[in-house]
Amino acid sequence: MEIDWPLYHWHLEPSSVCTLKCPRCPRTEFPNTPWINKNMSLADVKLFLTTEILKTKVKRITMCGDVGDPIYCTDYLKICKYIKETNPLIHIVTITNGSHKKPAWWDALASILNEHDSINFSIDGFDNTSNNLYRVNSNFDSIINGIRAFREQNTETFLTWALIVFNFNEHHLDKIKDIAIGLKMDTIQITKSTKFGSKYGNAYGGNDDALEPSPKWISSSDRYERSVIRISDRIQDTSGYMKQNEDLYNMILEKYKDSHILPLCEIGNRGIYINAEGVVFPCSWTSFPYDSLSHGDKTINWKDSFFATYRSEMNIHNHSFDNIINNKKWNLCSSGWNDKNKTWVECSQKCNKHVVDKNYAVGWETN
Repeated sequence: MEIDWPLYHWHLEPSSVCTLKCPRCPRTEFPNTPWINKNMSLADVKLFLTTEILKTKVKRITMCGDVGDPIYCTDYLKICKYIKETNPLIHIVTITNGSHKKPAWWDALASILNEHDSINFSIDGFDNTSNNLYRVNSNFDSIINGIRAFREQNTETFLTWALIVFNFNEHHLDKIKDIAIGLKMDTIQITKSTKFGSKYGNAYGGNDDALEPSPKWISSSDRYERSVIRISDRIQDTSGYMKQNEDLYNMILEKYKDSHILPLCEIGNRGIYINAEGVVFPCSWTSFPYDSLSHGDKTINWKDSFFATYRSEMNIHNHSFDNIINNKKWNLCSSGWNDKNKTWVECSQKCNKHVVDKNYAVGWETN
């Protein structure tokens, strides 16, 4: 995969620490994963996001991880301040469960972020009992108090209540909407999950998934299906970003017209994910730990996957960022995109043409 500057969209996992124990989360299913409970420091971030790169080559940074939550990064406020002081126009997207932080912490974050930024709060319940059915060990009151404290100090940053539909909340969406409106949030993002439902097998020791929603709320593909409800008059201007993505979508549609996949990591030149350990991946899906992953007649075990094998060579603490993305091994990912027999299972499953349509490819990151 060739990286063309500017690399508009970066995806970082500032921390692989999390206080929650959500079912089906990789940290819950694979507690011995080697990079759990790591933190990026501000010094780590400066290894690849230099002031020059931030000023001229970055438009958007999504802060979210496979096994951690960014707000538990000890240097998170320092990292955000460094980015925003270097380039206030960069769009920082924070995706968090929002739990266990005091209002003073949210006050501090509110003083750093501006109208170009957004926070997605992953909240599935409408009180502490319901939210803990999936967000196990969360503290609903601390989440609500944190949102309220942030909004009192910052009325510009875009706030989203992001929920996964389960059987315990699917009949309470109006109640959740009312709470979000009362907190002066801007949108509700509703996700049909790829992880719950009887088609995913036995997760809890019985024949049925204890969290399985009604069939209409179960994702029909290997990716998330999302819809957004606007609950305020505020709209973030993403037209330039969307137009850029649409142009790139049309380009890769032609480039891979004979392939079975459409690699989203080429949309928006956003094919970079760096986890809390400092390992560089084309996307977060390729970093995901698993026992085995199958697509069609191909199955792979994580221990045999590319990045499990070459993690040391792809680590920013061992090699410069430029050396990593110019390494011949880095291009092994894209070398099989036009050949079904050589395509990585992760790419075949998550970026299959049956899964990726124009709406998803162009707009899913802006919701």
